[in-house]
Amino acid sequence: MNDWIPVLVAFLGAGGVGVLLDLVRARKQAKKIAAETELTDANAADKLTGVALKLVDPLTKQLQDAEARCERLNEQLQAAQGELQQLRGQMDLMSKDLAAVREENERLKGGA
Repeated sequence: MNDWIPVLVAFLGAGGVGVLLDLVRARKQAKKIAAETELTDANAADKLTGVALKLVDPLTKQLQDAEARCERLNEQLQAAQGELQQLRGQMDLMSKDLAAVREENERLKGGA
């Protein structure tokens, strides 16, 4: 252990204390820079989130409008299909009535 004493004395005498203080300061500065970097990253993430939300909001509104329009069109389609079904039923009745009138006409022509 006595061998280390001259080395320690030489180190301290040659400005070793200054080097140690510089290392401590450098470590403290590195921690400060790391903390500032994390803060900067967090601020950047917040700003990006804000910008993304500003971009998404109009798209969300457009999607909601499109969904509402789609619902209205589906309701109109269902109403039109119901009306078509009614018209087909009326057409069937009219076709039967026409066939009956033609039969009656033919019967009257043949019987006259």
